[in-house]
Amino acid sequence: MSFFLRFLWLIVLGGCIVPAALAADGTVVFQQPGFPAADTSPVPTAALAAGFPDARMVNAAQLEAALGSAQTKLLVLPYGSTYPEAAWPSILRYLDRGGNLIVLGGKPFTRAAYRDGSKWRLRESSVAASLELFIQGWQATPGSQALQFEPNADVAPALPAFGWKQAWSPVIRLSVVMDPKDTAANNGSEDAFLTTLAWGARDGHKLAAPALLVDHVQHRFVGGRWIFLACDPDGDAFSNSHLLQRLQALALRQDDRFTFRPRMPLFVQGEALQFQFEPARGTTVEAGDTLKVSVHADTGAAQHYSFKADPTQPVTLPKQAAEGAGLHVVEATLERNGAPVWTYRSGFWMRDLAYLRSGPKLTVNGDYFQLDGKPLPVVGTTYMAGDVDRDYLRKPNVWVWDRDLKQIRAGGLNMIRTGIWSAWNRLVNPDKSASEATLRAVEAMLMTARRNDLPVQFNLFAFLPETFGAGNAYLDPAALAMQDRFVHSLVQRFHDVPFLLWDLINEPSANTNLWKTLPQGDALEQQAWRRWLKQRYPDQAALLAAWSEPSFGKGRALQSKPDVAPPEAGAADPFALPVAGAFDPDGVRAGANPLKVYDYYLFTQSVFKDWVKHMRATLRDAGSNQLVVVGQEEGGVATRLSPAFFSPLVDFTTTHLWWDFDSALWAGLSAKLPGQPMLIQELGEQRRLDQRDRLRFSPQIEGWQLERKMAISFAQGAGGIEWVWNVNARMANDNETPIGAIRVDGTEKPEARVLAGFARFVAASPASFTRIEAPAVTMVTSQSLLYSGMRDLAMATQKKSLRALAYDTHTPARLLPENRLAELGQPKLVILPAAQALTDDAWQHLLDYVADGGCLLVSGPVQRNEHWQAVDRMAPLKLKADVFPVAVRQSTLSLPGRDHPLQVSYPASVQQAPIESMRFDDGASLKVVRHGKGKLIWVADPVAFAEGYDTQAALYAWALAQAGVAPAFTQLQPLSPGVLAFPTVLDDAVLYSFASDSLQDQTVDIKDTVTGARIHFTLGAQRGAMVLLDRASGAVLASYNAGTQEPAAAK
Repeated sequence: MSFFLRFLWLIVLGGCIVPAALAADGTVVFQQPGFPAADTSPVPTAALAAGFPDARMVNAAQLEAALGSAQTKLLVLPYGSTYPEAAWPSILRYLDRGGNLIVLGGKPFTRAAYRDGSKWRLRESSVAASLELFIQGWQATPGSQALQFEPNADVAPALPAFGWKQAWSPVIRLSVVMDPKDTAANNGSEDAFLTTLAWGARDGHKLAAPALLVDHVQHRFVGGRWIFLACDPDGDAFSNSHLLQRLQALALRQDDRFTFRPRMPLFVQGEALQFQFEPARGTTVEAGDTLKVSVHADTGAAQHYSFKADPTQPVTLPKQAAEGAGLHVVEATLERNGAPVWTYRSGFWMRDLAYLRSGPKLTVNGDYFQLDGKPLPVVGTTYMAGDVDRDYLRKPNVWVWDRDLKQIRAGGLNMIRTGIWSAWNRLVNPDKSASEATLRAVEAMLMTARRNDLPVQFNLFAFLPETFGAGNAYLDPAALAMQDRFVHSLVQRFHDVPFLLWDLINEPSANTNLWKTLPQGDALEQQAWRRWLKQRYPDQAALLAAWSEPSFGKGRALQSKPDVAPPEAGAADPFALPVAGAFDPDGVRAGANPLKVYDYYLFTQSVFKDWVKHMRATLRDAGSNQLVVVGQEEGGVATRLSPAFFSPLVDFTTTHLWWDFDSALWAGLSAKLPGQPMLIQELGEQRRLDQRDRLRFSPQIEGWQLERKMAISFAQGAGGIEWVWNVNARMANDNETPIGAIRVDGTEKPEARVLAGFARFVAASPASFTRIEAPAVTMVTSQSLLYSGMRDLAMATQKKSLRALAYDTHTPARLLPENRLAELGQPKLVILPAAQALTDDAWQHLLDYVADGGCLLVSGPVQRNEHWQAVDRMAPLKLKADVFPVAVRQSTLSLPGRDHPLQVSYPASVQQAPIESMRFDDGASLKVVRHGKGKLIWVADPVAFAEGYDTQAALYAWALAQAGVAPAFTQLQPLSPGVLAFPTVLDDAVLYSFASDSLQDQTVDIKDTVTGARIHFTLGAQRGAMVLLDRASGAVLASYNAGTQEPAAAK
């Protein structure tokens, strides 16, 4: 560059003169004396001059005009996270018209700089501007010091190596709007593509992505290419001018991105191997562009071909390309002017049914999965493709699948969950059977899973069964017929794949009121409701009495809508569906009838159970004897469709742990039912924001949450499956963009390391995971209370009671819902915490248990049935008590052997709810009653509703002693109530799950009762840990994050 031009740039930077025209390439570099950089050092002026030799340098005063010029093709911002605040509107308008962008360093558009007199100052870090670009935030990744620089071999020319002190990965959404042809599950349109230009890797793990490229193809920023050097580059990074020059060339290069997909991801011998070349933006290519295609099978020599890059015509590979066994990888490189610019990798399978059917057989016993008859403690993940997310069956790429599944298996994970979450109408034939393209895609996915030794759970529906345009998803015969056709066609094709199981539906809701239970109100539901009522309650008059509903009149509506007209003018239908207000905690005051709510909950359970039965029969009719499950989440054990009702029709139960990580143990144990394995089928980390719209938790904290949940998944559970392996960046909102183990830039989050650690743990002694011994304590939960207007109090009481038992008294237990008490067995102690109401049948089961020698702890009155009618359950036990509403805060509980009474303090929420307490006739706060061979301990106060844990824990400790329950372990040092230490006793081993809910490191020093082994380590704050002990010798068979616990040789 001439001295004159350099001099001219300096004049420009001083703001004295403005050149009349842009450089030929249309590059504008923002340079402003005194302008602050953030999260990086500013790029030296000399490096900018060498890297962008033909660019125009502009200052803050000139930037708006430069960006408004149609000649500007590329904007370069060299100040890291910082951008000029006053120019933001101009920058956004420039980007919206498809302008290209390079940001050098930092976390782009998170620090606004403003002029304060003669000085520039920085605003606090914010995502206000980056959210306009669909970037929620940036997550820190390691510096390059201990990493190997790995350029992306698919983008040419490759970037030269450089170093960085810190890098950042974007939490980015690549969809602007919802896919108009797929509105289910917030699936987004394919609006942008992110390509990582370079990684920092260690031992095959990509841990940092300092250079990224984002292409925009529709809806917003169309045609724009953004390159982020999202790192703090080393001081000498820009001394190599080739780095900036290559970034500039890439940013300005057009029409180089494309796909080259096969017509089918799996071909049958003799079919034409047809592919389609498709540029990312329509049909634009440059004249003379060619495709160099190579095909590599697992066996045989590679084959090479050359084709004109023509998107208007399919490409048919020669028949020889099908030769060789295994996966056929296809590499297509776009060459321009004789040089490669971009490579797209895909592949195809040739049908091999013998290989597919020869995989290992997936089964279950009463507690765990088995593979070919051997125990399989599950550490798995949910899989959606790393290129197109949920759309992977419509846009299959078996090379991507194989790459991802290979990475999953290399981490030691031993199961994947995949399937269909949306877009059923795009996967079927006109008659709603699965299309051949869909069936081939599923077959190719199963072949790829077989290749990587991964059993598969395949999801058929999600949230609500697809209606295919018909009416009620569960009750419309037309909807059911089309669901049958779809399911039958899919299952029939793969009924004999031994490592495959079918998940009928993910997180089902009762109707279109997703994730809550409320009536839908359509004609089919109303008819079904009336039929169900007549079948369950033949005496309809008795039902109206139970509901406190008049047989004729205007009913409770008069409370909120007074009316002088006679009932003939507007009589209410006493058997009508409950109104939405009936489900509210205080809906009764507004004229709603909460007594119908219990029956509506049972009605929805019945309808769903019938649907599950129907779908299971469809699978069996299709020839399948594979495992069947319903993938319900934590709402199912609350007030939604519950495994407590449908579990007899499935082979194992599930729950999904999302929002309420404080109650993860409750969600898992609530879903574990006798004789069936329970799998935590989704271990998700939800997007959580602070008041400034920033992500609250770092990836490390999210990793610790996963670690705790994963440890808890083995507390009487069969293991856990993480949601999700690849971040779903193509969604129509931001909620799922932070979730996943592998970011959209290909880097691993701490979650991936957590999963690999647990995989190593279970692989150390898998044979130990055989059968779980039922713990000595069972806690019974009242569905009569749960399925009422007091559902929130009921759930809070269940969670609090379990925490008091498991965390404060450190006692393992199982949970059993009211409707499954026939399977209670004879534990040493049964706890019924603050039930308030219970069916007569459930109460009788509890009395029978006591009569057979059991010990039952009841707190508070249970003097009401499921419709809250008064029932005297004390008189048969020769007890007398006065039952009354809780209207004040304070009470006391006196335990035998204690000098001072325990305080029972009811919060305002309990005082304001229709909760009852009682006092025995002699004033005692506790009675011990003999009944048959056993005893019943009845506490007057429903202490589970009280504040705090100390009183409830003290009561449980006393009751445990009364029942003769030995401690599961001895505390050699006091164990914090913030630490869960939960032993699961197996046939030949004892498995300890540890989870710290503490903000401080905690000492674990205990002696296991069964083995006599000592477990001693420091559990880090917010961390999880596992220890597996040999039952006979006490030797450590495996450990995870348990300090110095060293695994012995596996048995």
